[in-house]
Amino acid sequence: MSNARKLQTEIDRVMKKVDEGVELFDDIWEKVYSAEQQNQKEKYEVDLKKEIKKLQRLRDQIKTWISSSDVKDKEPLLEARRLIETKMEQFKICEKETKTKTYSKEGLARQERLDPSEQAKRDTTDWISEIVHDLVPLVEEHEVEIERLSVGKGKKTNKPMIDDFIHYIVQHKYHISKLEGIMRLVNNDVLDVDAVNPIREDLEYYIDSYDDEDYQQAYDEDFFYEALGLDELDVVNVDRVTQAVQPAVAKKKEDSDNASNSTKGSKGDKKSGKKAVSSVIPLTIGRARVSSGSSKGKGKKEDEDSEKTPKKREPTPTTIPAVVPAARPAPPPPAAGASMAAILKRETEQQEKERQKARQAEQLRIQQQQAQAQAAQQQLLQRQQQEAQMRQQEEALRQQQRQEAAAAAAAKQKALQQQQQQQQQQQEALRQQQQAQQEALKRQQAQAQQQVQAQQEVAKAPPLQSQVSSVSSGSSGMVGLEILSGLGGLSLDGSMLNSGAVAAASDGSNYLSALNESFATMPNAADNERARHYTPQNPYPTPASYPSTPSHIFDNPQIFEKLGTDALFFIFYYMQGTYQQYLAARELKKQSWRFHKKYMTWFQRHEEPKVTTDEYEQGTYVYFDYETGWCTRIKQDFRFEYSFLEDSLQ
Repeated sequence: MSNARKLQTEIDRVMKKVDEGVELFDDIWEKVYSAEQQNQKEKYEVDLKKEIKKLQRLRDQIKTWISSSDVKDKEPLLEARRLIETKMEQFKICEKETKTKTYSKEGLARQERLDPSEQAKRDTTDWISEIVHDLVPLVEEHEVEIERLSVGKGKKTNKPMIDDFIHYIVQHKYHISKLEGIMRLVNNDVLDVDAVNPIREDLEYYIDSYDDEDYQQAYDEDFFYEALGLDELDVVNVDRVTQAVQPAVAKKKEDSDNASNSTKGSKGDKKSGKKAVSSVIPLTIGRARVSSGSSKGKGKKEDEDSEKTPKKREPTPTTIPAVVPAARPAPPPPAAGASMAAILKRETEQQEKERQKARQAEQLRIQQQQAQAQAAQQQLLQRQQQEAQMRQQEEALRQQQRQEAAAAAAAKQKALQQQQQQQQQQQEALRQQQQAQQEALKRQQAQAQQQVQAQQEVAKAPPLQSQVSSVSSGSSGMVGLEILSGLGGLSLDGSMLNSGAVAAASDGSNYLSALNESFATMPNAADNERARHYTPQNPYPTPASYPSTPSHIFDNPQIFEKLGTDALFFIFYYMQGTYQQYLAARELKKQSWRFHKKYMTWFQRHEEPKVTTDEYEQGTYVYFDYETGWCTRIKQDFRFEYSFLEDSLQ
């Protein structure tokens, strides 16, 4: 039975959490769709995801109970499960809308329906953009690590790690440049999506395992794009030749060398081959050009197409591969008097600044999200702690009330038993006293009758003489003899009959004198009472020098005015049914204490009552706890009913 009650309590607690979670989910849902700024919307989406995770964990617990045979009523559990699943479907819709940008491929697909070929092209460009989007943060993270390791003397001690990070950055930028060029070739229908899609798994595996030592040993960057035939399309990979990311010192040296070579206009650089020609072509992100008979006209058309086609995201500016004629010479410098090295250096610095700004903005956004999440978690934790404290206080109050009720009932029962015992003792003592008085009265009456009879006999002695003389000698001889013997041997004329009669008369006078003396000292009703000797209630062996009887000073009411409150309480609770208990109660009432007949304890106002009626008053009171702590305690918002007020003692 206890296990079933415990299981039901757990189910009720989980159902309460489900209701609270659904309510909080709905509130966050409204905030998501009412947010005006994008950063607020993203923050609310993170909170919405956390809440749906909590509901999913509760749903797993509910599914366990549904499958269990211990739970009889499963209808509320089924309803809670369906409610959580409904909220999960809503979250899926919100998550899908969140991932879909306004001018992305999927966002535009909502407004217009595309043919299968165009849809396949957009799907391909989408996953290419996602991979580029995953590679760019890796490059930024490695650059941050290089800066951190290069501080102070760490540049020499951490040189192997710095070289590894530089190697990773070169590989990542190589793939970024290649993928951006492939994405433009797919948009221009130069490459088929069926040829591009197979390299997706290789690139995803590269992102997961690029820092693995075994993977780096077998790594071949030409393997990824060999099947696409980019060499046949005359794609010039500028990043591959220039090696844009180098250590700071090597970069400065290479920039200075390139500047000197470009200003001199040496012909030796042109003769070094097509790679040397491509090394001085500064290309930024844009649409690639395809060699054809009318390259100029087609280039304009492609530029117009690129302006019409929206981009899903704008990656960090960098150099990309471009498609140029094989025998086309290098274009002249874009600005007169500016070397190619200076241009590359300026572009690199600009890119670095933009990366730093992006990193700072991203870090700031992450910190804000973490702070908001921590604040929400703290609020939730505080609310849970407050609820737990309230439950504990309620439980403690209920337990205290139960204890007080039990103590009051026990004290009332005990007091009733004591009263009954006292009444029985008083009745028994009264009955014994009445019996003793009746017996004493009977003895007094018997003694008085005997004395009266003796006096009457003495007074009637002369008439007996005449009676004796008239009695016949035969039959009344013995009677006369007996009467004479009762008179103490005296003769009718006052003379002694014999010596024996004289002795009997002296004995009778002695008897009468003794009877008179005993009657004068006859005991009264007070002599029948038992002597009052002190008997301790709980005897214990103590030294003989200690006092064995209470002092008579405690019978004086003035002594109780000098005693403290604790002494008065002790006398009241441990000298029941005595005159001292009466004096202690009277003194406590003088000190504004009032006895509560229900709780069997003394109360005193701590402040003026907040509510006062004809039947009760309510406020803060001080009461004496004689059962658990033997101390005074404060009770707030206590209702003191006048019916339980002991008012018989004045």
